[in-house]
Amino acid sequence: MEVTRKFKRLVVEIETPIAKTGNGPAVGGKVNNLLLLGNSSENNKENGKRYLVKGIRGWINHAMMAIAKKEGVEVCHTSDKTETQKGVNLLPEGFHANGECYPEKECIKHRLMGSIAKRSILKFEPVIIILEANSKGKKNTVTQAVHVATERRNALKSNVKISIQDFGERYFSGELTIKIEFLEDLTQEELGFLLKGILYAPELGLGASVNNGGGKVHMKRITLQEVVRSSSFGKQGKVIQQEKIRNLWKEMKEGVEAWPKTNA
Repeated sequence: MEVTRKFKRLVVEIETPIAKTGNGPAVGGKVNNLLLLGNSSENNKENGKRYLVKGIRGWINHAMMAIAKKEGVEVCHTSDKTETQKGVNLLPEGFHANGECYPEKECIKHRLMGSIAKRSILKFEPVIIILEANSKGKKNTVTQAVHVATERRNALKSNVKISIQDFGERYFSGELTIKIEFLEDLTQEELGFLLKGILYAPELGLGASVNNGGGKVHMKRITLQEVVRSSSFGKQGKVIQQEKIRNLWKEMKEGVEAWPKTNA
């Protein structure tokens, strides 16, 4: 007996020469939409901690906003508030409050990313990256191996040289793969807007210390795929999962050419 599901996704391959995580470990077990740096060394006392690099959905969301503004297309802002209690406007020109356009005049970003009023039709798979040396011999891991360096510093009390705070800044470099699954079929225009938002994302940088030279990102390849994923039982109840993949280069090209439209 075999169970199958067909869907489309974007596979985004990126490379960073140097990027930095936030200083504190990520709190909680949820990893949805997140790019995290994990420590898997069995001999390290910090084993199991994960450090936030970036929210992938938020990264692409802000890139969509930037490319839409550049093209003169009004879309949802990330905030659903229009002004402060004192009446000060919170929204930059070219944006409306998140979800305000739905359902009567839904903008293209809301059709993709959704809001509290409507779910997103994009599923961003979480990415957990680990130290390259710690990935050897691991099978069926969902992690991606990169080079990681940690700079440790101590802040001392004046004159007495007593440590009052430890700093551990984590940098990484390497190649990463981000997968974005479509929960519904996208129009050519929606696909084009998403693709151009992804292309613009490196301009925003990745992780912390972007203004200090970190967070450089190079887009290496973006592939639109049609995936047929099947699950079946093998011997002694073992579940066997397989994927048949077809690259959709023509559909991807047509999407890029479909946005922006003059009446978007």
